[in-house]
Amino acid sequence: MVQVKPATASLALGATQSFTATVTGTTNEAVTWSVDGLAGGNASTGTISASGVYVAPQILPTPASVTITAASAADPSATSSAAVTLQSNLLIDIRPASANVLLQASQTFTASVTGPGNPDTDATWMVNGQPGGSPATGTIASSGGDTAVYTAPATPPGVAIEVMAASVADPSKMASANVTVTCPEPDGINPATATLSLGESLGFSAQFCAPAGTAIAWDVNGVAGGNGTYGTIVSTGQDTASYNAPQDIPAGNPVTIHATTQQTPPRTAAAVVTLVSNLIIFLTPPSASTPEGGRVTFTPTVVNSADTTVNWLVEGVANGDAANGQVCVHNSNPCVAPAGPSAAMVDYLAPSTTPTSDPVTLTAVSNADPSREASAQITVTGPVPVSVSVSPAYAFLAASGGTQFQAAVSGTANAAVTWSLALASGPACTAALCGTIDVNGNYVSPAQAPSPNEILATATSVADPTKSGTATIAVTSGAVIEQLLPSSVISGIPVDIPLEIVGVNFVAGSGNGATSILVNGEARATTCDTAQVCFITLDPADLASATTFTMQAQNPGTPAPLSNTAPFVVVAFSATPDVITLTSGAPAATGKDIVVAEPSTNGSGAAPLNVNFAGPLTISGGDTNCALNDAPITVIRPPSGSAVTSICVQGDNLAPGFLYQFSGPSDIGIVVTSLENLFPNLMELDLTISSDTEPGLRTLFITDSSNDKAVATGLLEVE
Repeated sequence: MVQVKPATASLALGATQSFTATVTGTTNEAVTWSVDGLAGGNASTGTISASGVYVAPQILPTPASVTITAASAADPSATSSAAVTLQSNLLIDIRPASANVLLQASQTFTASVTGPGNPDTDATWMVNGQPGGSPATGTIASSGGDTAVYTAPATPPGVAIEVMAASVADPSKMASANVTVTCPEPDGINPATATLSLGESLGFSAQFCAPAGTAIAWDVNGVAGGNGTYGTIVSTGQDTASYNAPQDIPAGNPVTIHATTQQTPPRTAAAVVTLVSNLIIFLTPPSASTPEGGRVTFTPTVVNSADTTVNWLVEGVANGDAANGQVCVHNSNPCVAPAGPSAAMVDYLAPSTTPTSDPVTLTAVSNADPSREASAQITVTGPVPVSVSVSPAYAFLAASGGTQFQAAVSGTANAAVTWSLALASGPACTAALCGTIDVNGNYVSPAQAPSPNEILATATSVADPTKSGTATIAVTSGAVIEQLLPSSVISGIPVDIPLEIVGVNFVAGSGNGATSILVNGEARATTCDTAQVCFITLDPADLASATTFTMQAQNPGTPAPLSNTAPFVVVAFSATPDVITLTSGAPAATGKDIVVAEPSTNGSGAAPLNVNFAGPLTISGGDTNCALNDAPITVIRPPSGSAVTSICVQGDNLAPGFLYQFSGPSDIGIVVTSLENLFPNLMELDLTISSDTEPGLRTLFITDSSNDKAVATGLLEVE
């Protein structure tokens, strides 16, 4: 009989336990030991020595229990067993517990296995539960008993990564570490910021730490694909898109472009685009004046923008108000305000009374870029008196001919007029003398021209009968003045002016049997070359001062018939000097427009004055010689008193009656004589030079009757 003690035991892996066997019934007390029937045991179940010392295995077997058996050497059938329960009681830890690993980079992990006994401290490694990992999640390989190297995948895995270590001694004992696979570059959009003009396009590319092939969605200010307000964005590739700026700068500029990966969880990157414009806006006219209740039309012009519409303000109020005036759709009556932004012209309607802010400011604000605007200053004046104008102002009609007169009434909403006829002078009108006119201004001339041949058609305002407009009618069966050439001259002209009278039904010739031209009712010596053209001469006395003459043609007869009258104007010439002062602080000046007006029609169309050559003039033996000479012509001052030196000047359209003077002080006397018989347009200038005449170069100025000038620079040098 054999008995093993202890009959049961509980051991940690790798621990030892001594067992004893008591043999009775024989003198041979020897026994043999086995573990789970295997003499001496093995590494999987543990080993037992001949003396009964059991060493538990380092790796937990399955099941986690073994049987220790002692058999009698004298009788092997006599056995006794003990039950041994194996316990791991292991702890496993992994370091580091978490790690950030770049794509395709490596990270070493260490597993620490501890527990009672002498267990196996090696570990097996997994990634997301898969031994050794995979290309998608990364791989892990042991680099020693308790260490392993994790290698991240080539592309972001798209799932959470867990590196796991399991105890070789007891695979149920595991530890894990969290791994975040990161990209070498952060998520982002390139460019991250941009400045873009309205209507322009720009390409963007997105970079994400995301699995290859991950779809990307684009938006502008949170609107998928954008819209007309913020601009639109369209995908052009796996990770690229094209943004097209809107036509108008939106509220809340700049805008934000987002790129978002279509994964869980999504990743988002942003870029900021500042929208700008280089548009320019003009307002025509830049300033205006209108009476109370009047209208002025304004036209906006917007360049460098596809959107040329504007919004209107009057003193900062959209479309204005009754106090400062209103903006109206062009020609709308009553006033209709623009419904929205528009590129069309508008009318400014002045208030019924002069506003407190006068002038008022009308502003056109670009719809595309509200920071760009243009303004006009409008002065609102008092009410405009009623006025009437008639067109045509002059009518030359055949006997029994007809025409339509139109009356325009301003300063009142009542455009009604009454029509009447009268002779410019003489008896009261009858149909035979003046013709007829109806309520609509339709006029029929008489069968024969009256004398004077000047019928007045008058339109009188019904709203204000003190206001009227008149047209002049001449019947072409009698003498008619149609045109004066010139019709005006400058006062103070020192020479005679020939006046050409153009018309019809003159009597050609001169004297009593021909047409005479009356100047303010006084007959002047007249020559009529044809029935259409007569000439008189106006002398300097006529032209001494500003005035208006009445010209009338009188044909021979009893009584002598008169034509219509025509005004001839003598204009006072004046010029007002101005100074444009510029400084470094104000290097430019505005509102300094130079306006040059022709003060009269005299000389219209004539060739300009010009000096061609000049030289000393000598008279010898009755011969007059003009020597061409390079400027300047030298004259010598006498030692005392004065002396006369003659020079000759030739040019285009010169005449002795023009004004000749030298620059500098008025110390050179000039007497001009024509040498036309010697050479066309050749003038003799007799110069009186005194001992007090200022020496130096002098320039000759020649001024004609129309105030046109010819200049000969440095013509004379006084020594």
